[in-house]
Amino acid sequence: MGGKIPMAALLVIIAANLLQSTYGRTYTVGDSTGWGIPTNNNDDFYDDWTDNKDFLVGDVLVFNFTNGQHNVVEVTEAGYDACNAANPVSTVSTGPARITLNRTGEYYFICGIPGHCSAGQKLNVEVRNGNNTGGVTPSTPVTPTTTTYTVGDSTGWRVPTNNDDFYEDWADNKHFVVGDVLVFNFTTGQHNVAEVTEDAYDDCNTANPISTLTTGPARITLNKTGDHYFICSVPGHCSAGQKLKVEVRTGNTTGGVAPSPPVTPSTTTFTVGDSTGWRVPTNNDDFYEDWADHKHFVVGDVLVFNFTTGQHNVAEVTEDGYDDCNAANAISTLTTGPARITLNRTGDHYFICSIPGHCSAGQKLKVEVRNGNRTSTSPTPGTPSAAAPGTPSAAAPGTSSSPGTNSASSHVATLSLVFFMSIALTLFC
Repeated sequence: MGGKIPMAALLVIIAANLLQSTYGRTYTVGDSTGWGIPTNNNDDFYDDWTDNKDFLVGDVLVFNFTNGQHNVVEVTEAGYDACNAANPVSTVSTGPARITLNRTGEYYFICGIPGHCSAGQKLNVEVRNGNNTGGVTPSTPVTPTTTTYTVGDSTGWRVPTNNDDFYEDWADNKHFVVGDVLVFNFTTGQHNVAEVTEDAYDDCNTANPISTLTTGPARITLNKTGDHYFICSVPGHCSAGQKLKVEVRTGNTTGGVAPSPPVTPSTTTFTVGDSTGWRVPTNNDDFYEDWADHKHFVVGDVLVFNFTTGQHNVAEVTEDGYDDCNAANAISTLTTGPARITLNRTGDHYFICSIPGHCSAGQKLKVEVRNGNRTSTSPTPGTPSAAAPGTPSAAAPGTSSSPGTNSASSHVATLSLVFFMSIALTLFC
């Protein structure tokens, strides 16, 4: 019997590792040092930090820094080499910043404060698909390969010259799948990106957009199948050809058939407060609590906060910050409405408006997020979609050390755990 116990223990360890492999890992960049200018003239500090680390799709980077002293700017390889943040992919200025690695390939991050990058505050990570235990990459990945497209390529997003069909031609022969990212490069103040309905696209009507992004470059993750319609809402631009329609399918970018059964649960887009939107409630401090009741939120769902820019904002905070209406150490703050936030982990998410007096008057929302398929229809109509990975920005941060997992993978891991535990107990007894 003495020889059976070590074998049982080994099987338990293997089972635990299998269960852990379904969860993305969270890395604190620089560990206890955090995200700052390296000391002792060690320009390679962050290069050394990444050595021997195996970054996978779904992993999360946490950049710990003091607000106002540093930021995190995702840039291209050329921007990284030249320490040039003039045309960033995204910028997060509120620390700590959480960035989900949602695609394979190279990521480049720098601090955009002058002189910081050249002093070594820069990070390059290479991300691949695979299990988080360091084992062999599965033959059929649970997440399809996705692609980032720069809309219009070098032309960017602007009024086309002598070709009203320029963006239609650009989209031809491209195979867009759920999870792909569109990058709209434009000058802030001269253009914008409004997602609209098919009718509004045909009529160049910007009266009721689904969402509008006014800061360039803008990154949009294609998080549902079907047709997506984008226009520039600056008067005259759409009618002059600054409009884009893309058809999105489920499956690999190589044109393969989507896996069966699907690897991601059905998800929904919720408009917070429905027609009321995101504002100080009238005569009901529990308005948003009542709104969330009986709704079933799952990983991948999207919350849309409709508010007037300058009058409100959306700050994601900790439970304590929520209870105390304290946004001093917000996880993230979105100041441009409407704001879209993807729920990219299980557990409780806490949101408040940080304008003085608004949270204490009831402008606060708590949602509980679970894994799995939605078992009942939500009272709020939504847009079915496949779960989209989080963007490298503050739009969808989390506080958990283990991001949410795919329900199919979770079931496989659980069954494996039961199997190994059964064998272990048999050997033990």
